[in-house]
Amino acid sequence: MIRATREHDVWSTSGGPRPQLPRSWTDLWRNAVRRQTDLAGEPEEAARRSVQAMLDQLTRLDREAGWFRADQGLRDRAISETLLYGTRLGPDVPSRPAQLAWDRQRGLRPVDFAKITAIAAAQDDWLAAWNTWATTR
Repeated sequence: MIRATREHDVWSTSGGPRPQLPRSWTDLWRNAVRRQTDLAGEPEEAARRSVQAMLDQLTRLDREAGWFRADQGLRDRAISETLLYGTRLGPDVPSRPAQLAWDRQRGLRPVDFAKITAIAAAQDDWLAAWNTWATTR
């Protein structure tokens, strides 16, 4: 998914043929949701939201955190910790402050303009927590 998002970002700035998701995407998605229901004990709809939240966080890290793109080891660890936290198999991962910051900022939806400052601050807190995690490894 990270690669597909990168390709989409390149396409949106430079044009050309629109990148396509892999043919197996539907099966991958269905299997990920099924696995989430098994691991986290979530009903299917909640599992869909959880899988989407993990993908959203990782693709956002790829866009906004230079270390995520530049350091394969940190990227692999961030992915592993996000999966462990998101499936509840390892809720006490070292990146827990960043995971909690992600949860907080996702709970703030731009339903009214009064929340925009809080949303921006929550997004800054999330990225700062991940950057702190990355520099202490």
